[in-house]
Amino acid sequence: MQNMLDYLTHYANTILEHYRDPYHGTPLFFDGCNSFNGKPVTWKNTDDTEWEPSNIASQQNLFRFFCGLSALTNQPKYKQAAQEAIQWHFDHADSSGLIRWGGHSFLDLKTLNTVGPENKNMVHELKHHCPFYELMYETNPNATSRMIKAIWNCHVTNWDNMEMSRHGSYGLEFDEITFWDKPQNRHLEPLREMKGLSFVNIGNDLVFSAGMLYKLNRDEKALSWAEFLMSQYVNSRHPDTKLGCYQYNRPLKTGDAPEDENDPQYTFSFWGDRAQRQFGPEYGDVAKEAWVLFKMDEEALNGPEGIYGDCSLAQTLLARELGEDGKQLLDWTTEGLEAWAYYAYDANTNEIKPMFADGKDLTGQQIPRYGYYGKKGVEIIRRPVPSHVFLAYVTNWTENCSVGNQSNIIWATVCAMAKHFDLGNWVNDEPNVNLQTKADEPLFLFATLEMYQATKNASYLTLAEKLGENIFERSANRGLFTASSKHIHCRFDDIEPLALLSLIAAKQGQRELVPIYRSRGGYIHGDMMMPDASIKNTMDVKSIYPCTL
Repeated sequence: MQNMLDYLTHYANTILEHYRDPYHGTPLFFDGCNSFNGKPVTWKNTDDTEWEPSNIASQQNLFRFFCGLSALTNQPKYKQAAQEAIQWHFDHADSSGLIRWGGHSFLDLKTLNTVGPENKNMVHELKHHCPFYELMYETNPNATSRMIKAIWNCHVTNWDNMEMSRHGSYGLEFDEITFWDKPQNRHLEPLREMKGLSFVNIGNDLVFSAGMLYKLNRDEKALSWAEFLMSQYVNSRHPDTKLGCYQYNRPLKTGDAPEDENDPQYTFSFWGDRAQRQFGPEYGDVAKEAWVLFKMDEEALNGPEGIYGDCSLAQTLLARELGEDGKQLLDWTTEGLEAWAYYAYDANTNEIKPMFADGKDLTGQQIPRYGYYGKKGVEIIRRPVPSHVFLAYVTNWTENCSVGNQSNIIWATVCAMAKHFDLGNWVNDEPNVNLQTKADEPLFLFATLEMYQATKNASYLTLAEKLGENIFERSANRGLFTASSKHIHCRFDDIEPLALLSLIAAKQGQRELVPIYRSRGGYIHGDMMMPDASIKNTMDVKSIYPCTL
C-alpha cells in the first residue's frame, strides 16, 4: 500500500506543480494533460480556435482526492489548493451567485475567457454532477448557499407546476432571504402536459443540492423542496409496476411536426410526446417519454441506467447524509430499485430487459416508425448491466442494512451481478470472493468497500485489495493515470486515484477520511472540430480522452 500511496502523492504533486494556471497566476487547474508530452488537453472550436479547458464541473473528483490525500498524509496543501480554486470561482460568480459550470460553459485557461461550443450557447448545465458541496461550504458557506439557490432559480422555470430545464441562464436575480417561501402545489397531476423536459438527471441534481443545503446549514425549507421535487418523479411512476420515470411531464405540443423525416426538427419535443408519436399506435397509452425504459443509442446518457444507476446512487447517498430525515428518500429509491430488479433484470445473463413502464419485455421487437428513439425496423435489444448500476444496488442494500431494513430483492440482485462481474459468490454469510478476478473497474472497488464497511467481513477487504492491484496495474502510467498504457490523455477527474486512496484509507481503518464517490458527471459537450477538419457534436470524454497511440 505504501508504494501505491507514494505514487498517488507524486501524482498529486505533479498536478499542483505543473497543471495550475501558468499564464495568469490564478489557482485554477487544467482539466487534463497529454501523458506523453505533458501539454494541457485542448478543445478545438468550430472556428479552429484551440481552448485549454478549466471546467470546475470536471474537477469534483480531483478535489475529493485532494482532500482525502491531505487527510491521510497530514499535508494540507492539496486540500488548500482545491479550496483556493473554489474560492476563485466564488469571487468571479455572476450577479446571482452562479459559477461557470457544466458541459457547455467553461474557462479557457490560456485567456481566462468564458467559452463554450457555439451550438450550446454557454448555458449553465447541471446533470449527474452531485458536486462536492461539503468542501464548497467549508470554503465559503454564504457563497455555497446562494449558489444552490441560484441553481434552482435558473433551472426551475415555473414553480407552480415545476417546469424545469436542464439549461439555465446566468444572471437571474432572486431574493435570497425569501427564496424558498413559495407555495408548493400539492394537486399537480402526474405526467401533466407542460413546457420543458423534466429529465431526472437534472431533477436529481436539484434534489441533491437542496438536500445537502439542509445537511450543511439545517435549511428545512430547502429539504422540503427537495422532497417535493422528488415526489413528482415518484408520483409519476407506473401505478401498477412502480417503474419509471425519466421525466414527470409530457411535452406540451406547440405545433405540428414536419412531414419530412429528414427535417432536423422532426424529432423535437415541440410536437408533443415523442414516444407516443413513435410507438403509440402499436403500444397504446403506456408509450410515453416518461415511461421509456430502454436505450437505443449506446452512447446516450439517458435511459433506465440513469434512473437506477446515477440517480439511485445519489439519492441513497443523500439519504445517508440526512439520517432519519432521509428515510422517505431512501424508501422511494429502494421501491424503484426493487421494481426494476423484479421486472427488468435478467439474473441469468446480467442484462437489462427493454420495456415501457408496464413491465412487458420488448426484447426482439422492432421500432415501428422513424422518430426520436431510432429508425424504423431497428431491433430493440437487451443491454448489459453497467458498473454504476451495480454500485447503486450495493450502496442501497448497505444503507438499508444500516437502518435495519434489509431487502431480499436488492440482495439477490447484488449477488447475481457480483457473480457475473467476476467478483465471486456473495450469497452466503461467508462470501466466496474471487481473488483471481481480472476486474479493474473502480466502481467495483467502491462497491466492495461498501460491503466491507457494512459487514466488517475481511473477505471483502481482501477482494478490494485485489481490485486495487488490478486498477493500479492498468491505470498508473508515466507518473499519471490513464485508461491504459496506450491511452494518450490523463483526465484529472477520473476516479482511479480516488478509488485507490479509498482502499488505502480502508486498510488503515480510516475510510471516513476520504470523501465518498458520488458521480462521474463532468464533461464538455458540443460541436468540436475534428482532426480531419470536420465538425462533430461530441464530448471530451468520447472524442479526446479515449484516444490511444
